[in-house]
Amino acid sequence: MALKFDSKLSAGEAMPQPSHLDPKSDNEITRTETIELGVLSNPNHPKGNSINHETQTDLVVAPEEPETSRHLSGWRLYILIFGLCLSLLLSTLETTIVSTSLVSITNALSGFEDRDWVVTSYLLTYTGFLVIYAKLSDIFGIKFMILLALLAFTVFSIVCGAATGMTELIILRAFQGIGGSGIYSMVGVVTTAAVPAEEYGKYMAIISSVMAVSAILGPLLGGAINDHTTWRWVFLLNAPAGVAATAILIFFLPSDFSKSDTNFLRRLRSRFTVESFARVDILGCLLMLGSSILVVFALEEAGSRYAWSSAAIVASLVVAGIAWIAFVGWEMWIERKQKEDGSEGTRQEPIFPVRLLRSRVLGGMLLNAFFAGFPFTSLVVNIPQRFQAVNGTSPSRAGISLLPLLLMTPFASGLSAYLVSNQKLRVPPLYLVLLGSCLQLIGVGLDSSISTDMDNGIQKVQYAYEVLMGLGFGLLLSSLLTFIPLVVEKKDMPVVIGAVTQVRVLGGTIGLAISTVVLNSYVKSALSAQLSAEQIAGIAGSLSELGKLTEQEQIFVRTTFAEGYNRQTRITLVFSAIVVLSCLMMVERKPRRLGRIDERGLIEVDGNV
Repeated sequence: MALKFDSKLSAGEAMPQPSHLDPKSDNEITRTETIELGVLSNPNHPKGNSINHETQTDLVVAPEEPETSRHLSGWRLYILIFGLCLSLLLSTLETTIVSTSLVSITNALSGFEDRDWVVTSYLLTYTGFLVIYAKLSDIFGIKFMILLALLAFTVFSIVCGAATGMTELIILRAFQGIGGSGIYSMVGVVTTAAVPAEEYGKYMAIISSVMAVSAILGPLLGGAINDHTTWRWVFLLNAPAGVAATAILIFFLPSDFSKSDTNFLRRLRSRFTVESFARVDILGCLLMLGSSILVVFALEEAGSRYAWSSAAIVASLVVAGIAWIAFVGWEMWIERKQKEDGSEGTRQEPIFPVRLLRSRVLGGMLLNAFFAGFPFTSLVVNIPQRFQAVNGTSPSRAGISLLPLLLMTPFASGLSAYLVSNQKLRVPPLYLVLLGSCLQLIGVGLDSSISTDMDNGIQKVQYAYEVLMGLGFGLLLSSLLTFIPLVVEKKDMPVVIGAVTQVRVLGGTIGLAISTVVLNSYVKSALSAQLSAEQIAGIAGSLSELGKLTEQEQIFVRTTFAEGYNRQTRITLVFSAIVVLSCLMMVERKPRRLGRIDERGLIEVDGNV
């Protein structure tokens, strides 16, 4: 995307003349330069530095030229967005839909002791490949990478549904996670490439809503499938939906957004060259993948299969830390060599450009996404569990009790899109990120103070707290994604979207692991005061064991769980406070916002760009 602007020059600088413009119009454009949109969002860029930031600068987006960039519109865009949302729904559902079918799966495949690995194996690869997919799309193309991810996800979903043993299913779930990770990462990349800047907010809100709904819908849908048919349909249902999504993307996703008409296969052949493969940062991919997998493994298994002090957990965390340090050092070395040689595009490109971390605003966004993932994932999983363990509701009733949060999250995402893109309001995304962070903090704080008195039953005020948290989650999910195109260069958008997504998922995984350890440790310790080890083990295996206890013992157990969930939520409250503090890193003298569309159809971009 190109920008045309008029502004005062910095002292001693001369404005360069654009070589691609018609010389006949020189008199009209003597003080105009055409540069990429993202260049101005990077104050370290040489062109970005040529602007005098002490003066008010109005930036105007020139009309898109067919030969340089091509956005979609009308029915083709709507069908494409539907296909992307369907793909994303399938990918994110698989992170939670299996949870309510684990007992049936392990009974059928004789592997109850390995049940957690059915979930963990998917999360390991799902978390590790997010940034890798985004970067590889720069090299091999957006369309190829998302179709590859969809193909892998669909094929391995079918094979998972046909698994005959637990070990086989666990391995296949890991490969399914590779495909799911690519879908999750590439949907955001495709959306930003397919729509113009003024439409980012609206479509990112739709994407965020799908993510929120799928996180809550997963356990409900999994339970329904498990109640009415075989657990295999948890995986097999992905086949027809995956084929439909693949067909939509094949026919409605352009082969290349920078070309007016390009044959997909011809374009693909041109990308699969020795030079293209030489650009792949293989060592960087391995270091990032290894460190992410080891962190997720340690946090998922610590406190359950292994003790925190066990060799497996300690070694995993130590090696993960070393791998992260090595990854940063390797990426810095590649960047330095690339800059020295001046031959970008002919050799390895960093999987994540470390130079991006020099941006204070982007650093704040990554921190915000990481810590925001903690309360969202933890509460979405644990609130239904609380209703069952404390209030004795059925799984379906517990899911329905989550509806206030479920409904408010997409509503807030849509509201965020309207406030950001409305030409009369043009609210800076930073304001909405801050508002969402505060609402989340207030909601989580109130939720952590729920009475543990069992005589009160389900307190109606809990639903009000869910409304506050849902509004906060929705504003954060949407506004942060809308913020990205205003902060980074266009060429860096895919990898930044992947990075924001990966740190959010990683934060959610860490948050869920920590909150589970807090709950289990407290409950086990407190219950030992009145119950035997056998009774505690039975309750840990199934809440149905409560029926074997006396009425007084049942009240004691439910009260203990209530206090345990409150302690769990207080830990979440700490991380919610960090989310608010991370917003301070994004504060600027003049917050960035999408600008107005003038009578010529040009888009002004306002803010500290």
